[in-house]
Amino acid sequence: MKTREKICLYLIHFLLLTTVVPSSSLSSSSGAERKNKKLKILGVFSHPGKSHFDVFKPLLEELANRGHDLTVVSYFPRTNSSSALPNYKDIDLTGPEGVFLEIVDLKKIKHSILTVYREFMLLRHWGLEHCQKNLANRDVQKLIKSNAKFDLIITEVFNSDCFLGFVHRFKAPFIGLSSHVLFPWANARLSNEHNPSYVPTVLLGFGPKMNFMERVGNYVIRKIFNLGYEVFYNRPMQKIVEKSFGPNVPPLGDLAKNMSVILVNMHYSLQGSKPNLPSVVEVGGLHISEKQQSLPGDIQRFLDDAKEGVVFFSWGSMIKASSMGEETLREIVKALRSIPWKVIWKWEDEDLPGKPENVMIKKWVPQAAILGHPNVKCYLAHGGLLGVSESVSAGVPMVIVPMYGDQFNNAAAARSRGVALVLEWNNLDAESLKAAIDKIFNDQRYKKNAKALQKAWHERPMSALETSIWWSEYVARGHGNYYLKTAAADLTWYQLELLDVIVFLLLIILIVILVFYKIVNVIIRKIFTSLQNFQSDFSKKHN
Repeated sequence: MKTREKICLYLIHFLLLTTVVPSSSLSSSSGAERKNKKLKILGVFSHPGKSHFDVFKPLLEELANRGHDLTVVSYFPRTNSSSALPNYKDIDLTGPEGVFLEIVDLKKIKHSILTVYREFMLLRHWGLEHCQKNLANRDVQKLIKSNAKFDLIITEVFNSDCFLGFVHRFKAPFIGLSSHVLFPWANARLSNEHNPSYVPTVLLGFGPKMNFMERVGNYVIRKIFNLGYEVFYNRPMQKIVEKSFGPNVPPLGDLAKNMSVILVNMHYSLQGSKPNLPSVVEVGGLHISEKQQSLPGDIQRFLDDAKEGVVFFSWGSMIKASSMGEETLREIVKALRSIPWKVIWKWEDEDLPGKPENVMIKKWVPQAAILGHPNVKCYLAHGGLLGVSESVSAGVPMVIVPMYGDQFNNAAAARSRGVALVLEWNNLDAESLKAAIDKIFNDQRYKKNAKALQKAWHERPMSALETSIWWSEYVARGHGNYYLKTAAADLTWYQLELLDVIVFLLLIILIVILVFYKIVNVIIRKIFTSLQNFQSDFSKKHN
């Protein structure tokens, strides 16, 4: 080969190497580009409960920190936040009534056989009221009428499907968030079937090991909840939604079935192992920061000096502890005075009548940070899932006095894991409270179980926040509903219950029985006829 030709070939080869990119590189490049795409996300949260939004807030802020544009409709704008997030836009729902903070009057808490019914109807009332008010909000109306485009919608799954109107309006995939164990209607929309023989229904307070009558109640209440939600919640809500989004909004129940994923604030280590679809993702402890929060100086000194141990007493953000009756307060104070350990108590008033010397009161406390202090040995809780999760995360055993909502189920779950004693609010007195605290301190089984549960709680492939981020971006990239939706979601209720199959089989059995009856009847008649003929012939021969 001539020198000139060799040079030409070398040049061509060099140009090909420097300009042609392998197809695999192109593919991975475009895949990375899609993965790193800046998403437009709409978050809509219609419930004014602070404890609910505290679960969702870390996810929303982290999505913004990662460069995505967020528009968040809620009662909890970031106006007073110390960190600026220019790509996080708030639409504030707060009205004159404010948010749900220290609104529960303990003098009105009285448990009876009607408690579940009252709470079910109260949730309905809140859902309808907030739906009406929130959709009438001027800024919400502007959003509805805008030409905005979204890659993903994130909304709470609780007592209202009101904001699913945005899913219809913007035609975007959506995921649900739940701050607690799922209600039956949340499972039903995904056809995420839970066997009522061992999976307790929220509000009932049953543990996983139910007796016969509890299983009967669990099964019946679950069916009533699912039917009641569609009839008493969604039907009147449909009219409110159609007034804002137009008359062509599909039934809210049908829209709900298009949810790609639901992120649930629970973990099998606490609530128990149960079968879930891939679209039901456990992210228990999502609200718990991996960074240790610092304690105020006086609380730090109080805890550091309590080498013998501390009881942490907090009943959450919605209960106003100082609203309890005088007799109950005297009993609690009497119990706390009689124990040899220090107590730090979230108490909303300036003074605590008859405050014992071993008790420190604070209007506000950094709960997770206190539970993380090594001298805290017992958590006197009301069973709210945020506090219970923080206690599990810190390895601290509990005395729980459940008041309402999912607190009964959370308390039952903690008791079944051997990390809590549960007391009844109706029968709370100094003797029972002191005995429970004494047992938590002196029976080493509770400490041992709490540490074992803490280890199981923390050992995960990814943190709750990283898991939530991954699924949010996955669905926004268009991989969600098509691949995750089960075929069961398209079946009718009677097909899911296999009623058509049962009726068919019963008909087959009935037909078989009838045919068998006819055959036997014919055989018997023939035998009977033959006997008659034989007898007749026999009589003729011998007469």
